[in-house]
Amino acid sequence: MSEQGIFLDIVGLSYRCGAHSGIIASDYKFAYEPGHAVTFAIGSLLLGESVGKPLMTVSDLLPEGTPISDPKLINRARLLYSLSPAQGFEQPITIDTRVSNVIASYASEINLDAPNVSDLDVVLLKICGELKLSPKTVAHTRNHLRRAAAGFKVMRDIQIPVRDGSFIFADVYLPLTHGKRYPVLLSCTIYGRRIMCSGPNLEDENDIAAFEKVEDDWHSTPDGTEIEVPDNRIWTGDWIRQRGFENIATFNTYSYVPNGFAMVKIDPRGVSQTPGVRGVPGQIETDFFDAVEWAAEQSWSNGNSALVGSSYGANLEWPVARMKPKGLKCFVPYATDTDIYREATYPGGIPNSLYLADWFDRVRRASPKWTEHFDLLKFVSQQPFDNDLFRSLSMRPEEIDLPCFLAGAQIFIIHGRGAYEAFRDLRSEHKYLQLVDRDYYPWPSHEATGKIIQFLDRYLRGVDYVNLERVGVQMRLGNSKWYWRKEMDFPLPGTQYIKWYLRADGSLSPSPEHGPSQKFEYSTKAGSSGQKCGASFHSLPFEEDVEFAGHFSATLSISSSMPDADVVVTLWAVDEQGHIVRYGSKGEPEPLAKGFLRASHRKLDPTKSRPERPWHTHKQDDYAPLIQDEVVVVDVEIFPAAGRLQQGWRLRLDVAPAEVQPDVIGYNPLPMRSFYGEQHEEGTNVVHVGQDHLGYVTCPLVPLKQGYHNVML
Repeated sequence: MSEQGIFLDIVGLSYRCGAHSGIIASDYKFAYEPGHAVTFAIGSLLLGESVGKPLMTVSDLLPEGTPISDPKLINRARLLYSLSPAQGFEQPITIDTRVSNVIASYASEINLDAPNVSDLDVVLLKICGELKLSPKTVAHTRNHLRRAAAGFKVMRDIQIPVRDGSFIFADVYLPLTHGKRYPVLLSCTIYGRRIMCSGPNLEDENDIAAFEKVEDDWHSTPDGTEIEVPDNRIWTGDWIRQRGFENIATFNTYSYVPNGFAMVKIDPRGVSQTPGVRGVPGQIETDFFDAVEWAAEQSWSNGNSALVGSSYGANLEWPVARMKPKGLKCFVPYATDTDIYREATYPGGIPNSLYLADWFDRVRRASPKWTEHFDLLKFVSQQPFDNDLFRSLSMRPEEIDLPCFLAGAQIFIIHGRGAYEAFRDLRSEHKYLQLVDRDYYPWPSHEATGKIIQFLDRYLRGVDYVNLERVGVQMRLGNSKWYWRKEMDFPLPGTQYIKWYLRADGSLSPSPEHGPSQKFEYSTKAGSSGQKCGASFHSLPFEEDVEFAGHFSATLSISSSMPDADVVVTLWAVDEQGHIVRYGSKGEPEPLAKGFLRASHRKLDPTKSRPERPWHTHKQDDYAPLIQDEVVVVDVEIFPAAGRLQQGWRLRLDVAPAEVQPDVIGYNPLPMRSFYGEQHEEGTNVVHVGQDHLGYVTCPLVPLKQGYHNVML
């Protein structure tokens, strides 16, 4: 008894299975007998055979389990993929009479079993020359086979129409099934949708081949391997050596599409190959909105969608979520900012100009064909205070009632604050929060994938049996170790805010100083290698293990010989041997927590400040330069972090003029900010301690957990 199968995305193949034979038509159907082999061919050229099953692809031309590195499979797939003008499966491979005749004329030169994949080059060039097609490279072929092995495919360079008559390019990834509809995950960034970023010139075969090779190399080489990139459009260095995330600020296709989701990765106007000018006010948001509504109407969509992404890809979700396009059910802004002034451009009032300059250069390199609507760096330099313009760019989570899955990064500073403000302010009751690693990029595609899929299942598929984790915390244990802590709310239930006071003898103590005042002076310039930077205070050894998780803050009495001072506060753990505990997930030195404040921006807004988190106005009207040697009180916001200090360890507090700390060997913070002391002549800053001067750091002590399991789910 015969059954019907589907040979996906190919029209015109001839097939035979026992008494059944025919040509695969536009419905992709063929007849087979269960348990019997089906042979496929183009005219007299036998492509291969495999036991028939309901769904077959190019990979099934050889026996099940044939690896994608097998030259026999690569040769067959490469021949078929080259018969299509498409870069992906945006249209089927069609084998009509003309194609069959050309293949027949070169059949004697085609050796599909050749052990060397380059043996097909010459004859493939002849075939494609006659058909006016471009042969697919071996790398291009392997990329398709790799996706097929994982259970999905790609449609490249789809033009999505937008409201003003223009279009934006997107890649669409679909599970390997036929005629089904899926919930859709959409992402949009200004970096480009290909691995690692940007995208090829679609009119340049060599450029297309170069990008396919980058993708193949990225997937087929281990972490840390340098990849040869076609030009400086692709971000190099650590970006290209990592193997955790396919695209900057989007989620990995291999993590989600095989789980039954369609994914749409969008290049907005002025990005990669999408024509236009970058940064036209309001344009990227409305184009993203239009793409969501477009996706809801596609034949492969079930009408339900979510926005997903991290960093810039997360920030773009907020205005679209606020507009609520048709079909949008939830969103996942993983590692996000909600206040552009306080979190991206001027944390603590200190300009992120070094970071922004590097970032802006990379954005331009990724899309050299197009220009910007305005000069971001010039704009930021002209806006040193919070104002109506910055507030208009903020995300306004209080206006959004869609289910939301949030994450914040520890220590990195950008993307380390907004998630917690949003979690508190979101109008939706269905909100979930994670506090994760500094290197947050791979998390939504690896460590946190299971949790995000549970969230998406609940709000896109209506799965109601999932008991979603409301709050999760990566509790750093030091020396590359951590465990996952599950909670019901943030701040964590049972949190106690413990004050550690700065004392005249250089110690940190639970008791305030009652003795005479003491000055701790340090240079406004960062120290050189090995030399201490700023002033340090140490606690006694802890008598038992303690865990901190949440917002920290520092209240300090300071003065300066200069009109301003940057106050950088870092908290470190020091072990029994006097070594800094390495809180970095990869074993690098990293503080427990840190925060920033430019002293002239010290004015607080009492209506928005909370006991654990001061809120500075950063308004021009509240700008207050220092008067030489006058003592002022500053409250330094320290972004949320989590870590355990073991029995016998001590807490160290540093107050410094910059983020560097040369006496912590191996600590290399990213050059992100332009600190006041680095831009002016040298002076002296002072921390004042004593009964007449406030000085303490507030730490979020949480109930200790023992017997934990280092599992995410």
